[in-house]
Amino acid sequence: MTEVATQLFLVACAQTTLDEQGVFQDPSDHRLSSEGTRHVKLLSAHLKSAKIDSFYTSPYEGALTTASVLAAAHRRGVIKIPDLRDMDFGKWTAKSMQELKEQNPEQCIAWQFTPQEHCMPGGETLEEVQARVVAALENVAAVERGNGVCVVSHTIPIKAAICHFMNEDLSIVWFAARQTSTALNVIQFQDGEARVILVGSLEHLGEATPTRPLESAAPYPG
Repeated sequence: MTEVATQLFLVACAQTTLDEQGVFQDPSDHRLSSEGTRHVKLLSAHLKSAKIDSFYTSPYEGALTTASVLAAAHRRGVIKIPDLRDMDFGKWTAKSMQELKEQNPEQCIAWQFTPQEHCMPGGETLEEVQARVVAALENVAAVERGNGVCVVSHTIPIKAAICHFMNEDLSIVWFAARQTSTALNVIQFQDGEARVILVGSLEHLGEATPTRPLESAAPYPG
């Protein structure tokens, strides 16, 4: 007997003030920008009629705010999951790519062209990020079996997770559809399998939904 599908709405954290500055995210200074606030309100209106029973989020302030706005429209609370947090950028935290290119061009080249082999100085690898985020999403899907559930995370964790669920290698992570402010992804879990239904949609912001699952995109933060 086929089980009822679990619909997981995976949302990228709305734009933060650090995104505006073009630097790698700092968990100690993680607040939505005015544009990010506008984006999440539009997504909230877009998802208002969707069947969403539960909301989960990264513990970062910007992600929590994003999830809280979305949950309020459904009269639900929000559960924080530490493993949904952004990548640990180590010594790259709060620095721009331009600054890093001047300090250590070799590492920046590795991050851009062989991201799956790069380890953030004092931080994580993409493989480590992917492992914890995928495990967290699969656990949420198991707990919420048959329900609609919304999960808020961040650009790189979502890109890495999408690569996993689409059976793509992490070497193509920069070619995955953009996961900019409030980008919407939908993954359906059913009978032990996960199927990606929607990737990187910004329809709620008036942009066309990607016609292909994979599209070229620059390394984060660009």
